[in-house]
Amino acid sequence: MNYAIHQYDHSTPVVKTELTEFWLCRMQKGKLTVSFEQGKHKLLADSVFVVPEGAQFKVVSSSRDMRMEVLVFDEPLMNVVYSLLGAEADFGSLEQPFWSSETLKEPFDQMLTADYDLLRVSIEQSDLVARNKMMTASLVHLLLTLYNASDSPEKPLQSDNSKRSRQLLNHFFELVGENILSGQRTITFYADKLCVSERYLFKVCKKETGKTPKDLINEFLIGQIKNALLTTEMTHQQIADQFNFPDQSAFGQFFKRQEGMSPSEWRQKYR
Repeated sequence: MNYAIHQYDHSTPVVKTELTEFWLCRMQKGKLTVSFEQGKHKLLADSVFVVPEGAQFKVVSSSRDMRMEVLVFDEPLMNVVYSLLGAEADFGSLEQPFWSSETLKEPFDQMLTADYDLLRVSIEQSDLVARNKMMTASLVHLLLTLYNASDSPEKPLQSDNSKRSRQLLNHFFELVGENILSGQRTITFYADKLCVSERYLFKVCKKETGKTPKDLINEFLIGQIKNALLTTEMTHQQIADQFNFPDQSAFGQFFKRQEGMSPSEWRQKYR
């Protein structure tokens, strides 16, 4: 389980380059304007804000007296946190790319600040019994705080989140269509292209379609293969080559896993 504490001031560039990291930030002094994807947000001293995995983030401007502390948590630790959340790990409201104690209604703003303080103490006190468990529990509580805040009738967010999910999903489909012939079938490739984490892409696909990114990639691929079997006279070896399978045997095994029959059987049945 890895974590880090970073300190920033006016002279230090602040850019979140690792999209798999979860950032919990506290403005200690001054003013700050940050850019999250397409939006800009102003932050004042004593505010706490969250930058989830997958969110694009950078500082646009800051006052000369700006001081900010950032608690950084890596993907393995966050995987443990999400597994502890159970069913709540699938909630769509945490797709919101920006969270700040300044924008949350009471008591959620106070809870977010308290979560920061607990995490800071658990990191600072190296002699605490079960320190990692305390830190993990604090992160679970923080995510539940944001979940409950987004569920508030005073702050409806779901429609914007759903729109963002659909846009990401549509872009994912476009990329699959553009790259499937070149043999690009890994979730890592498409997550990198979309500038999101693999887990975030998985969550969006499951929420919008009920299927994993790998399921959707395979469905698109098998559709293209079926079209070749139905509409061309290409041999199985030629089709395997076209879709960048290592050999005809691998092509046949993939097709049978997906369709329950060999390419020859499928072609004979449907032509």
